[in-house]
Amino acid sequence: MNLKSKVKHGLKWTFVDQILSQIIFLVFGIFLARILTPSMFGIVGMITIFSNFAILFVDLGFSAALIQKKEVTPAHFSSVFWFNLSIGLLMYFLFYISAPFISKFYNQPELIKLIRVICLSFIITSFSSVQANILIKELQFKKKVIINWVAMLNGYLVAFIMAYRGYGVWSLVMMTLCTSFINTVLYWIISRWIPLFIFEWKKIKELSNYGLNFLGDTSVNYWSRNFDNFIIAKVLGSTDLGIYSRAYSLMLLPLKNITTIVTKVMFPAFSQKQDDIQLLKKYYLNIIQYIALITFPLMIGLSLVSKEFVLLFFGNKWSAMIPILSILSGLGAIQSIVSLNGLIYNSLGKVNIAFKVSIFSNIVLIIAFTIGVNYGIIGVSYSYLIASALLFIPIYKMAIKQLNVTLNEVFLALKGVIVATLTMAIGIFLFNSFSNLSLLIGFIVKIAIGFIIYFSVLVFLEKELLINLRKKLNF
Repeated sequence: MNLKSKVKHGLKWTFVDQILSQIIFLVFGIFLARILTPSMFGIVGMITIFSNFAILFVDLGFSAALIQKKEVTPAHFSSVFWFNLSIGLLMYFLFYISAPFISKFYNQPELIKLIRVICLSFIITSFSSVQANILIKELQFKKKVIINWVAMLNGYLVAFIMAYRGYGVWSLVMMTLCTSFINTVLYWIISRWIPLFIFEWKKIKELSNYGLNFLGDTSVNYWSRNFDNFIIAKVLGSTDLGIYSRAYSLMLLPLKNITTIVTKVMFPAFSQKQDDIQLLKKYYLNIIQYIALITFPLMIGLSLVSKEFVLLFFGNKWSAMIPILSILSGLGAIQSIVSLNGLIYNSLGKVNIAFKVSIFSNIVLIIAFTIGVNYGIIGVSYSYLIASALLFIPIYKMAIKQLNVTLNEVFLALKGVIVATLTMAIGIFLFNSFSNLSLLIGFIVKIAIGFIIYFSVLVFLEKELLINLRKKLNF
């Protein structure tokens, strides 16, 4: 199978993965939210702010370097594996002894035991990071997708059973460990790669320039995406964090289930063709069309039906999430495109530029969050939206410049989707202004109206794009 066929096959499976992952996330996430309280989600969120950051250090970006580097040997893979395992053990030890300090920082005594258990995922994850990236490098996304489904579904099942039996916050902790463990076991079985007892520091050094720059970029980006959670947890407490983080996770759906997965598919493909900028430009403009086709109406639509969505599926105890979800969903539409910046920088080996850009943008976001938290979680949400709007043009323009793409070319590629989305939004807004239906009926009617308007305008403006999409998804 040639590269084009592998990419096409990988994209098909990522689309299927996106659909099923959203279903699993929404169904089980809603069930858990109805059983557990916002405070319980917030307590776990306090831990994951630090633990998810620490996971970035498990391989110091070397796994990504293995994908980007054209010529790698078995010694490269084995050296990275043993290095990752050592870092995983070290990170767990650091968090084990730091647990009392983190607990005292948040003034939450119960965090000590929770941290020492949930951070076992560092060690578990370090056992499979190389195997996971081998599948990505070889573009075997069907296998990776199936592993993800099995692990995620079992993790949610464990969490649901434990939550139903009254284990509270521990159900969320065990969900994390169960998902990590099943992922690791399946990666070992399916990748069929076993590390050799080889460790060459020279191989690590070969990957270090790219890997450490990659780590720097992802680390800075991580804190820009999580400083809002950090400051909410410290200033406003676990309940507000639970509400905000739940809304934020819904906003991240298109990023996790579309943009991130497409990035994983295209990263090895772009890396292999990194010298052909004209070809990458063509691919990039096609990719953003297909992403926007799904994410723009999905996120703008969610923003417009946030009240019905929250009250129907999460219940009245989550009502404070309504305005947060409405604000963040609109932001999610733009983020689904901007998040591809990493694909451009990483595949071209320009992670040093990405790192510098990240530092600048994240300073702006941190200042915005620090100001916004004084006005509660709504203030944080608005500060995120305003700062992102101000940063969009300079940050996005810098990234697409690497592919010789202009803002005008991006607009021309997306104009049909943008017009269809805006027309849909106007239609739903007008209906909402003159209707007085029950929550359920209003929710169904709004979705129906939005779909009909969006699809009708899209057929008129972008018929060829829809035909091409149907051909690409023709299994």
